[in-house]
Amino acid sequence: MTPLSDVDLQDFIIRGYRVVQPTASADLHGELHRQVEGVLATGNPGNELIDRIPLLHQLFADPAVDGALTSIMGSGYALCRHCHCHDLAPGSQAQNWHKDYPFGGNVRYHRPRYALMLYYPHEVTPDMGPTALVPKTQYYMDDPDAEVEGVALTCTAGTVVITHYELWHRATANRSTRTRYMLKFLFARTAESTPEQRGPWGPTGHHAALYRTLWCWYGGQAPVLRPHRSEVALQAALQDSAEQVRLDAYYDLGALGVAGVPVLMAALKDESARRWSANLERGDFTNPSQLESTYGLAAAGPVAVRALIEALQSRDWWLRAGAAAVLGCMGAAAQSAAPALAAALQDDSEWVCRNAADALGNMGRVAAAVPALARALEDSRAMTPWSLSDAPLRENAAMALAKWGAPAAAAAALQRARQQGNEYVRSWAEWTLDRCF
Repeated sequence: MTPLSDVDLQDFIIRGYRVVQPTASADLHGELHRQVEGVLATGNPGNELIDRIPLLHQLFADPAVDGALTSIMGSGYALCRHCHCHDLAPGSQAQNWHKDYPFGGNVRYHRPRYALMLYYPHEVTPDMGPTALVPKTQYYMDDPDAEVEGVALTCTAGTVVITHYELWHRATANRSTRTRYMLKFLFARTAESTPEQRGPWGPTGHHAALYRTLWCWYGGQAPVLRPHRSEVALQAALQDSAEQVRLDAYYDLGALGVAGVPVLMAALKDESARRWSANLERGDFTNPSQLESTYGLAAAGPVAVRALIEALQSRDWWLRAGAAAVLGCMGAAAQSAAPALAAALQDDSEWVCRNAADALGNMGRVAAAVPALARALEDSRAMTPWSLSDAPLRENAAMALAKWGAPAAAAAALQRARQQGNEYVRSWAEWTLDRCF
C-alpha cells in the first residue's frame, strides 16, 4: 500500500480530487477494457458491473489505489453496492455541471465520508468527451457557471481519479469516433479518524478555517482555530449573497467555541424553518436539513452538543432533523448524543429518523443504541425514496451497523435484512455479516 503524503492529502482537501496511476501492468487495463466492451454489448449491467467483471478486484487491490483510498477514506473503507459504467458514444453532447445525488438522500458532508472512484481502462483524448471537474467546488451547493470549463480528465489507459463525492463534474461532448468508457465506483468511510501525528496545515488564504477544520478531523484532533473577525462582523457575513463568504463566517463562528454556539444555534433554528421546503423542492433528492449552519456547529465540536440534544426535543420537526444532521456531521465528537439519537429513530418525522440513523453511523459503536438500530433495520414505514432506494431509513440503519462492526445484538436482524428485497439494505447486511461472523 502506498499512502498519500501530508502534502498530497492537503491538496485533496483543497482541490477535491486525486489522480492515481495504478502499479498494475498495461495488460490488466487492456483486458478490463475488452471485458467492459463485451459486457456492455448485451446491455449496461448497472450495479452488476463488478459481479460480471470480477477482475476489477485486482484494480481495487492495487497498492497505489488502495493507498490513496485508505489515506482519504480511512482504513476499513467499504466498496458500496452502487456502481456504473458510463459509455459515452460518439456524438454525445456535454452534460450540465452536477453533483451525484446525495448518498442515501442524506445531508452532504464537507468531511469526506464518501468518495467516487473514476476508472478509465483506455486512453482518453480531448475529443473523446473526457470527464471535466471543477476543482475546489466540493463544499458548495451553488452550481458553477455554465461557462466554466473545468479540468478535463484526459489520461493514459488505466488512470484512476478519486474525488470527494460532492465535487461538481460533467461529461464533455464526444467528438471522436470512439466510445469513451468511465467506470464509476462508490466508497464509504466506516470509521472516524483516530488521533495520529500529522504535520501542520500548510496552505493559507481562502477558506482557511474550513480547510484546517478538515485537516484536524483527519488527524482525529479538535481544531485549534483563530477567527480573525469579531462576532458582529461574522453575523453580518451570514447574510452575504455569496455562498463562499457565508461558509467562511460559519466556520469562523465555530472557531469561537462556546461563544459562537448561541449565534450558530439561532442560525440553525432560522435556516431549518426557512429552507426545508425549498430543499425538498429542488428535485434532486436534497435532504431538508441541507443547511450551512451545520458546518459551523460541527466545527464548534463538543461544546455545541448539549444545545443540539435540547433541539432534538423541539416541537418543530425541521429543527429536530437539523440537529440530528449536525450531530452526524460532527461524528465521534458528539458521541454523548447517541442515546438521544437512538430515541429519535422512533420520531414521527421520517427526516428526523433518517438523519438520526445516518448520524449514529458516524459516532462509533454505542452499545445502548444497537437495539434501536436493529429495530430501525426492520422499520416498515413508508419513506420518501431517494434516487437509488425506496428504503432510506433501513439503508441508513444497515450502514450504521456495518460501520459499527456488526454488534452481536444486531446479528439476527442483519440475517433477516440479508433476505430483504432492497438490494442496498441487503448488500450492507451481507458486507457486515461476511466480515464479522
